[in-house]
Amino acid sequence: MRKILFVFLFLFNFLSAQRTIAVYFEVDQSSLSLEEAKKLVINFQLAHFKVIEIRGYCDARGSIAYNDALAQRRINGVLQHLDELSISYESALQKVIGERQLEFSTHAQNRRVDLVVETLPKIKDSVLPNAIEKKEQIAPLVEETLTPEEQIAEEAGQLETQLTQSKAGTVFKIKNLNFVFNSDDIEILSLPLLDKLLEVMHNFPKLEIEIHGYICCNPDPNDTKLSIRRAHKIYRYLTQNGIDAKRLGYKGFGSSNPIFPLPEKSEAEKAANRRVEILIKHAI
Repeated sequence: MRKILFVFLFLFNFLSAQRTIAVYFEVDQSSLSLEEAKKLVINFQLAHFKVIEIRGYCDARGSIAYNDALAQRRINGVLQHLDELSISYESALQKVIGERQLEFSTHAQNRRVDLVVETLPKIKDSVLPNAIEKKEQIAPLVEETLTPEEQIAEEAGQLETQLTQSKAGTVFKIKNLNFVFNSDDIEILSLPLLDKLLEVMHNFPKLEIEIHGYICCNPDPNDTKLSIRRAHKIYRYLTQNGIDAKRLGYKGFGSSNPIFPLPEKSEAEKAANRRVEILIKHAI
């Protein structure tokens, strides 16, 4: 009996062990890069975590006051992504360290936010045998709906079909490739679509495309700055991952040609208007 209890306590302590997830930032930046955002998603998909502490750091370039403010912005940037992942952090202790504790000799390792998390065991629901029998006898009343992750996976398959089977001159929207409001940050759930675009561009070297960015909410159709940044964000991701810039182009069209008329009536309409479209310039 003692041996069983010891094994149980060992497993519980192992599963409940604390670990640190580090999120790194570019110089003077508080927004997560696509790679760091994806890393955050993967970490929280691998296990069930409770966030117990969040610490923001900077390198030594800049004043203490400036770096404290930057460290807080970095914490806020990570919290925004945790919100998108529906990860609770309300009870977590937040610490702005700034440049006060330089743990590493390289600047890049000091530009980070540390998430101290506790790995929690997954508790399975216990179901009585007679309850299972009753459940099997009851026909489902509603159709099964897709989770957001399943919907994105389905859209990724459709994106590959559109990219590989469309003729030159075809323009189509990448469904569910959405951006955070008033930002060129891609929503976390949309990142698999970006990976699929990269995969297809690698697999079909004759394919040439132009990336079109659009925004929501702005009544001035000539204000194209943010839409250009959004298109360029995707262009830059592709070129940084091995796609020849000669096969790519990008343009920003502001709020012109909206899917839903301005002003939008809901958050869903706003999300639909801040979109990316692809023009096939040379088919495979």
